[in-house]
Amino acid sequence: MKKTKGMSVGKKVAIGAGVAAIGAIGAYAFMGPNGKKNQKKAKVLVNKMVKTEKKIQKDWKNLKTKAGPSLKEFKATVKKVAGQTKKEIKKEVKKAKKVIKKISK
Repeated sequence: MKKTKGMSVGKKVAIGAGVAAIGAIGAYAFMGPNGKKNQKKAKVLVNKMVKTEKKIQKDWKNLKTKAGPSLKEFKATVKKVAGQTKKEIKKEVKKAKKVIKKISK
């Protein structure tokens, strides 16, 4: 039996259909009847993620000014900052899943 490299046509079609469906749901969520509201929620989530990244960078710079930060210190910093926003992000993801579930009915 010969091994083939790459994906089969069926898999490619299935992936394409899945991507198209997700795109359609996203377009409806952002441009449908509640589009403005969903856009604002997405913007809030992205802003939270950016703030988290900035906090990590700030803490990392503070660690750098000390005598060479270790990987352990870096991981501790990331865990601290991520833990603060993890709950908020989970809430936003749950809200997004509810919206998608409501739309897809």
